Amino acid sequence: MRIKAKDPQLVSIIGDFIKIYLPVVRNRDEDTVSSYRYSINLFIAYLECSKGLTFLTIQSCEFNQKNIVGFMSWLETDRHNAATTINHRLSDIRGFCQYLLKKKAISPEEYEEIREINDVNDERVIEFTWLPASDVNLILQSVRENRDAMRDYFLLSLLYESGARINEILSLRLLDIRPASGGEADVHFYGKGKKHRITPLSKEIWSQYERCCDRYHPNKNPEDLLFHTYRNGQRNKMSSDNVSRILTDCEVKLRRDNPGLIHLHSHLFRRTRAMHLYQAGVPLATVSEWLGHSNIETTRFYAEVTEEMKREALKKLSESDKSVFKDDVAFKYADDEDVLKRLCGLK
Repeated sequence: MRIKAKDPQLVSIIGDFIKIYLPVVRNRDEDTVSSYRYSINLFIAYLECSKGLTFLTIQSCEFNQKNIVGFMSWLETDRHNAATTINHRLSDIRGFCQYLLKKKAISPEEYEEIREINDVNDERVIEFTWLPASDVNLILQSVRENRDAMRDYFLLSLLYESGARINEILSLRLLDIRPASGGEADVHFYGKGKKHRITPLSKEIWSQYERCCDRYHPNKNPEDLLFHTYRNGQRNKMSSDNVSRILTDCEVKLRRDNPGLIHLHSHLFRRTRAMHLYQAGVPLATVSEWLGHSNIETTRFYAEVTEEMKREALKKLSESDKSVFKDDVAFKYADDEDVLKRLCGLK
Protein backbone atom coordinates (compact mmCIF):
# COMPACT_ATOMS: atom_id res chain seq x y z
CA MET A 1 0.00 0.00 0.00
CA ARG A 2 1.44 3.35 -1.04
CA ILE A 3 1.83 5.87 1.78
CA LYS A 4 0.64 9.35 0.89
CA ALA A 5 1.61 12.65 2.43
CA LYS A 6 -1.14 14.51 4.25
CA ASP A 7 -0.12 17.73 2.47
CA PRO A 8 1.44 16.71 -0.88
CA GLN A 9 1.64 20.36 -1.93
CA LEU A 10 4.01 21.09 0.97
CA VAL A 11 6.22 18.14 0.04
CA SER A 12 6.38 19.45 -3.53
CA ILE A 13 7.13 23.00 -2.37
CA ILE A 14 9.99 21.84 -0.12
CA GLY A 15 11.48 19.83 -2.98
CA ASP A 16 11.25 22.77 -5.40
CA PHE A 17 12.71 25.14 -2.79
CA ILE A 18 15.76 22.95 -2.07
CA LYS A 19 16.41 21.55 -5.56
CA ILE A 20 15.40 24.39 -7.89
CA TYR A 21 14.61 27.73 -6.25
CA LEU A 22 17.73 28.10 -4.07
CA PRO A 23 20.46 26.62 -6.33
CA VAL A 24 19.06 27.57 -9.73
CA VAL A 25 16.74 30.57 -9.42
CA ARG A 26 18.58 32.32 -6.58
CA ASN A 27 22.01 30.90 -7.51
CA ARG A 28 22.79 30.06 -3.87
CA ASP A 29 25.93 28.05 -3.14
CA GLU A 30 26.02 24.51 -1.79
CA ASP A 31 26.64 25.60 1.80
CA THR A 32 23.62 27.91 1.80
CA VAL A 33 21.36 25.17 0.39
CA SER A 34 22.68 22.75 3.02
CA SER A 35 21.91 25.26 5.76
CA TYR A 36 18.29 25.65 4.64
CA ARG A 37 17.93 21.88 4.32
CA TYR A 38 19.28 21.32 7.83
CA SER A 39 17.08 24.02 9.37
CA ILE A 40 13.89 22.66 7.77
CA ASN A 41 14.77 19.13 8.92
CA LEU A 42 15.37 20.45 12.43
CA PHE A 43 11.98 22.20 12.42
CA ILE A 44 10.31 18.94 11.38
CA ALA A 45 12.22 17.13 14.15
CA TYR A 46 10.88 19.68 16.63
CA LEU A 47 7.29 19.11 15.42
CA GLU A 48 7.81 15.38 15.83
CA CYS A 49 9.01 15.85 19.42
CA SER A 50 6.35 18.36 20.40
CA LYS A 51 3.32 17.27 18.33
CA GLY A 52 4.06 13.79 17.05
CA LEU A 53 4.12 14.98 13.43
CA THR A 54 6.34 13.58 10.70
CA PHE A 55 7.36 14.68 7.21
CA LEU A 56 4.34 12.80 5.85
CA THR A 57 1.84 14.28 8.30
CA ILE A 58 3.08 17.87 8.55
CA GLN A 59 1.03 20.57 6.79
CA SER A 60 1.88 24.07 5.59
CA CYS A 61 -0.17 25.57 8.41
CA GLU A 62 2.37 24.21 10.93
CA PHE A 63 4.74 26.91 9.73
CA ASN A 64 3.24 29.51 12.03
CA GLN A 65 4.38 31.99 14.65
CA LYS A 66 3.56 29.80 17.67
CA ASN A 67 5.43 26.75 16.36
CA ILE A 68 8.47 28.73 15.22
CA VAL A 69 8.77 30.47 18.60
CA GLY A 70 8.49 27.04 20.24
CA PHE A 71 11.15 25.75 17.84
CA MET A 72 13.54 28.51 18.91
CA SER A 73 12.94 27.69 22.58
CA TRP A 74 13.56 23.99 21.84
CA LEU A 75 16.86 24.81 20.15
CA GLU A 76 17.96 26.67 23.26
CA THR A 77 16.73 24.28 25.99
CA ASP A 78 16.97 20.85 24.35
CA ARG A 79 19.82 21.32 21.89
CA HIS A 80 21.70 23.99 23.88
CA ASN A 81 22.28 26.11 20.79
CA ALA A 82 23.84 29.56 21.12
CA ALA A 83 21.88 32.67 20.20
CA THR A 84 23.74 33.04 16.91
CA THR A 85 22.76 29.50 15.86
CA ILE A 86 19.13 29.99 16.89
CA ASN A 87 18.94 33.24 14.92
CA HIS A 88 20.51 31.53 11.92
CA ARG A 89 17.83 28.80 12.03
CA LEU A 90 15.13 31.44 12.38
CA SER A 91 16.46 33.25 9.33
CA ASP A 92 16.36 30.02 7.29
CA ILE A 93 12.82 29.13 8.37
CA ARG A 94 11.66 32.68 7.72
CA GLY A 95 13.18 32.49 4.24
CA PHE A 96 11.34 29.25 3.52
CA CYS A 97 8.09 30.77 4.81
CA GLN A 98 8.53 33.60 2.32
CA TYR A 99 8.63 30.94 -0.38
CA LEU A 100 5.47 29.35 1.10
CA LEU A 101 3.80 32.76 0.80
CA LYS A 102 4.97 33.05 -2.81
CA LYS A 103 3.35 29.68 -3.53
CA LYS A 104 0.16 30.73 -1.66
CA ALA A 105 0.65 27.90 0.86
CA ILE A 106 0.32 30.37 3.77
CA SER A 107 -1.55 33.67 3.92
CA PRO A 108 0.04 37.15 4.00
CA GLU A 109 -1.29 37.53 7.55
CA GLU A 110 0.42 34.31 8.66
CA TYR A 111 3.68 35.36 7.05
CA GLU A 112 3.51 38.80 8.67
CA GLU A 113 3.18 37.13 12.08
CA ILE A 114 6.29 35.07 11.31
CA ARG A 115 8.19 38.20 10.27
CA GLU A 116 7.39 39.76 13.64
CA ILE A 117 9.42 37.13 15.50
CA ASN A 118 12.48 38.81 17.00
CA ASP A 119 15.97 37.38 17.05
CA VAL A 120 17.26 35.98 20.34
CA ASN A 121 19.46 38.44 22.23
CA ASP A 122 23.05 37.28 22.43
CA GLU A 123 24.11 38.07 25.98
CA ARG A 124 27.57 36.59 25.65
CA VAL A 125 30.56 38.89 25.81
CA ILE A 126 32.52 38.03 22.71
CA GLU A 127 36.06 39.34 22.61
CA PHE A 128 37.18 40.48 19.20
CA THR A 129 40.55 38.81 18.68
CA TRP A 130 43.13 38.60 15.93
CA LEU A 131 46.76 37.57 15.60
CA PRO A 132 49.84 39.78 15.42
CA ALA A 133 52.02 39.10 12.38
CA SER A 134 54.60 37.44 14.63
CA ASP A 135 52.06 34.80 15.70
CA VAL A 136 51.05 34.16 12.09
CA ASN A 137 54.71 33.49 11.33
CA LEU A 138 54.97 31.09 14.28
CA ILE A 139 51.91 29.20 13.06
CA LEU A 140 53.37 28.88 9.56
CA GLN A 141 56.68 27.65 10.91
CA SER A 142 54.95 25.09 13.15
CA VAL A 143 53.77 23.03 10.15
CA ARG A 144 57.27 22.63 8.71
CA GLU A 145 57.53 19.11 10.20
CA ASN A 146 54.07 17.94 9.10
CA ARG A 147 53.77 14.96 6.78
CA ASP A 148 52.34 17.29 4.12
CA ALA A 149 54.35 20.30 5.25
CA MET A 150 54.47 21.97 1.82
CA ARG A 151 50.71 21.70 1.36
CA ASP A 152 49.87 22.80 4.90
CA TYR A 153 52.24 25.79 4.75
CA PHE A 154 50.74 26.91 1.44
CA LEU A 155 47.18 26.37 2.68
CA LEU A 156 47.64 28.53 5.79
CA SER A 157 49.66 31.14 3.88
CA LEU A 158 46.90 31.46 1.27
CA LEU A 159 44.21 31.50 3.97
CA TYR A 160 45.93 34.47 5.60
CA GLU A 161 47.04 36.48 2.59
CA SER A 162 43.78 36.17 0.66
CA GLY A 163 41.55 36.81 3.70
CA ALA A 164 39.08 34.37 2.12
CA ARG A 165 36.48 32.18 3.76
CA ILE A 166 37.63 28.62 4.36
CA ASN A 167 35.05 27.19 1.96
CA GLU A 168 36.26 29.58 -0.75
CA ILE A 169 39.83 28.35 -0.25
CA LEU A 170 38.84 24.67 -0.31
CA SER A 171 36.77 25.17 -3.47
CA LEU A 172 39.69 26.64 -5.45
CA ARG A 173 40.80 24.88 -8.61
CA LEU A 174 44.22 25.19 -10.22
CA LEU A 175 42.86 27.57 -12.85
CA ASP A 176 41.66 29.99 -10.16
CA ILE A 177 45.20 31.17 -9.34
CA ARG A 178 46.83 32.95 -12.27
CA PRO A 179 50.13 34.78 -12.73
CA ALA A 180 50.14 38.57 -12.80
CA SER A 181 52.85 41.08 -13.61
CA GLY A 182 56.09 41.21 -11.64
CA GLY A 183 55.98 37.59 -10.50
CA GLU A 184 52.84 38.15 -8.42
CA ALA A 185 49.48 36.45 -8.89
CA ASP A 186 45.71 36.88 -8.74
CA VAL A 187 43.29 34.47 -7.14
CA HIS A 188 39.73 34.29 -8.46
CA PHE A 189 37.08 33.54 -5.85
CA TYR A 190 33.44 32.66 -6.29
CA GLY A 191 31.98 33.41 -2.87
CA LYS A 192 28.50 33.68 -1.40
CA GLY A 193 25.91 33.74 -4.16
CA LYS A 194 28.75 32.73 -6.53
CA LYS A 195 29.89 36.36 -6.72
CA HIS A 196 33.23 36.72 -8.46
CA ARG A 197 36.10 38.72 -7.02
CA ILE A 198 39.82 38.91 -7.71
CA THR A 199 42.41 39.25 -4.95
CA PRO A 200 46.10 40.03 -5.59
CA LEU A 201 48.73 37.71 -4.12
CA SER A 202 52.41 38.22 -3.45
CA LYS A 203 55.40 36.65 -5.17
CA GLU A 204 55.87 34.43 -2.12
CA ILE A 205 52.41 32.89 -2.53
CA TRP A 206 52.86 32.40 -6.28
CA SER A 207 56.16 30.58 -5.63
CA GLN A 208 54.45 28.34 -3.07
CA TYR A 209 51.66 27.66 -5.55
CA GLU A 210 54.10 26.56 -8.24
CA ARG A 211 55.98 24.28 -5.85
CA CYS A 212 52.75 22.68 -4.62
CA CYS A 213 51.57 22.12 -8.18
CA ASP A 214 54.85 20.36 -9.02
CA ARG A 215 54.47 18.15 -5.95
CA TYR A 216 50.73 17.47 -5.71
CA HIS A 217 49.48 18.16 -9.26
CA PRO A 218 52.08 16.80 -11.69
CA ASN A 219 49.44 16.56 -14.44
CA LYS A 220 48.47 20.20 -13.87
CA ASN A 221 44.83 19.63 -14.79
CA PRO A 222 43.36 23.15 -14.45
CA GLU A 223 40.02 21.73 -13.26
CA ASP A 224 41.56 19.83 -10.33
CA LEU A 225 40.85 21.03 -6.82
CA LEU A 226 43.86 22.83 -5.39
CA PHE A 227 43.55 21.13 -1.99
CA HIS A 228 42.47 17.51 -1.66
CA THR A 229 42.82 14.47 0.55
CA TYR A 230 42.71 10.74 -0.13
CA ARG A 231 40.18 8.39 1.43
CA ASN A 232 40.10 4.69 0.52
CA GLY A 233 42.34 5.46 -2.42
CA GLN A 234 39.95 8.09 -3.76
CA ARG A 235 40.80 11.77 -4.13
CA ASN A 236 38.32 13.98 -2.28
CA LYS A 237 37.85 17.67 -1.65
CA MET A 238 39.60 18.68 1.55
CA SER A 239 37.07 19.41 4.30
CA SER A 240 37.09 22.21 6.84
CA ASP A 241 37.53 19.48 9.49
CA ASN A 242 40.90 18.66 7.92
CA VAL A 243 41.92 22.30 8.28
CA SER A 244 40.68 22.36 11.87
CA ARG A 245 42.87 19.36 12.67
CA ILE A 246 45.91 21.09 11.17
CA LEU A 247 45.26 24.19 13.27
CA THR A 248 44.63 22.11 16.42
CA ASP A 249 48.03 20.47 15.97
CA CYS A 250 49.60 23.92 15.51
CA GLU A 251 47.94 25.17 18.66
CA VAL A 252 49.13 22.19 20.74
CA LYS A 253 52.72 22.67 19.55
CA LEU A 254 52.81 26.43 20.07
CA ARG A 255 51.11 26.51 23.48
CA ARG A 256 54.11 24.77 25.03
CA ASP A 257 56.13 27.99 24.69
CA ASN A 258 53.22 30.41 24.15
CA PRO A 259 50.51 29.59 26.73
CA GLY A 260 48.73 32.87 25.96
CA LEU A 261 48.10 31.96 22.32
CA ILE A 262 44.43 32.42 21.42
CA HIS A 263 42.38 29.54 20.02
CA LEU A 264 43.17 28.92 16.36
CA HIS A 265 40.42 28.50 13.78
CA SER A 266 40.20 29.20 10.06
CA HIS A 267 38.06 32.36 10.36
CA LEU A 268 40.68 33.88 12.65
CA PHE A 269 43.01 34.21 9.63
CA ARG A 270 40.35 36.17 7.71
CA ARG A 271 39.77 38.48 10.67
CA THR A 272 43.52 38.86 11.20
CA ARG A 273 44.11 39.78 7.58
CA ALA A 274 41.36 42.38 7.70
CA MET A 275 42.80 43.97 10.84
CA HIS A 276 46.33 44.00 9.43
CA LEU A 277 45.08 45.72 6.28
CA TYR A 278 43.04 48.24 8.25
CA GLN A 279 45.87 48.98 10.68
CA ALA A 280 48.27 49.49 7.77
CA GLY A 281 46.07 52.27 6.43
CA VAL A 282 44.32 50.39 3.63
CA PRO A 283 40.97 52.16 3.02
CA LEU A 284 37.92 50.44 4.46
CA ALA A 285 36.32 50.19 1.02
CA THR A 286 39.38 48.29 -0.22
CA VAL A 287 39.27 45.94 2.79
CA SER A 288 35.62 45.33 1.99
CA GLU A 289 36.49 44.39 -1.60
CA TRP A 290 39.34 42.22 -0.32
CA LEU A 291 37.04 40.22 1.95
CA GLY A 292 34.24 39.97 -0.59
CA HIS A 293 31.69 41.72 1.62
CA SER A 294 28.54 42.62 -0.30
CA ASN A 295 27.95 45.54 2.06
CA ILE A 296 30.66 47.81 3.43
CA GLU A 297 28.70 48.03 6.70
CA THR A 298 29.81 44.44 7.37
CA THR A 299 33.43 45.55 7.10
CA ARG A 300 32.83 48.66 9.18
CA PHE A 301 32.84 46.40 12.23
CA TYR A 302 36.63 46.33 12.03
CA ALA A 303 36.70 50.11 12.25
CA GLU A 304 34.52 50.06 15.36
CA VAL A 305 36.99 48.18 17.52
CA THR A 306 37.57 50.31 20.61
CA GLU A 307 40.33 52.93 20.57
CA GLU A 308 42.12 51.11 23.38
CA MET A 309 42.21 47.88 21.36
CA LYS A 310 43.52 49.80 18.37
CA ARG A 311 46.30 51.34 20.41
CA GLU A 312 47.29 47.94 21.79
CA ALA A 313 47.23 46.44 18.30
CA LEU A 314 49.38 49.20 16.87
CA LYS A 315 51.99 48.60 19.54
CA LYS A 316 52.26 45.01 18.32
CA LEU A 317 52.41 46.06 14.68
CA SER A 318 55.88 47.62 14.63
CA GLU A 319 57.45 49.11 11.52
CA SER A 320 59.54 45.97 11.06
CA ASP A 321 56.57 43.65 11.56
CA LYS A 322 53.94 45.06 9.22
CA SER A 323 53.36 41.98 7.14
CA VAL A 324 53.85 38.25 7.24
CA PHE A 325 55.48 38.14 3.80
CA LYS A 326 58.07 40.78 2.88
CA ASP A 327 56.62 41.37 -0.57
CA ASP A 328 52.98 41.42 0.56
CA VAL A 329 51.13 43.32 -2.17
CA ALA A 330 48.58 44.63 0.34
CA PHE A 331 51.18 46.74 2.08
CA LYS A 332 53.39 47.37 -0.90
CA TYR A 333 50.56 48.81 -2.97
CA ALA A 334 48.06 50.00 -0.36
CA ASP A 335 47.33 53.15 -2.36
CA ASP A 336 48.01 51.74 -5.82
CA GLU A 337 45.22 52.32 -8.35
CA ASP A 338 46.24 49.20 -10.30
CA VAL A 339 45.72 46.97 -7.27
CA LEU A 340 42.36 48.61 -6.56
CA LYS A 341 41.25 47.89 -10.13
CA ARG A 342 42.33 44.27 -9.80
CA LEU A 343 40.39 43.96 -6.55
CA CYS A 344 37.29 45.27 -8.29
CA GLY A 345 37.78 42.97 -11.26
CA LEU A 346 38.47 45.81 -13.69
CA LYS A 347 41.84 44.35 -14.77
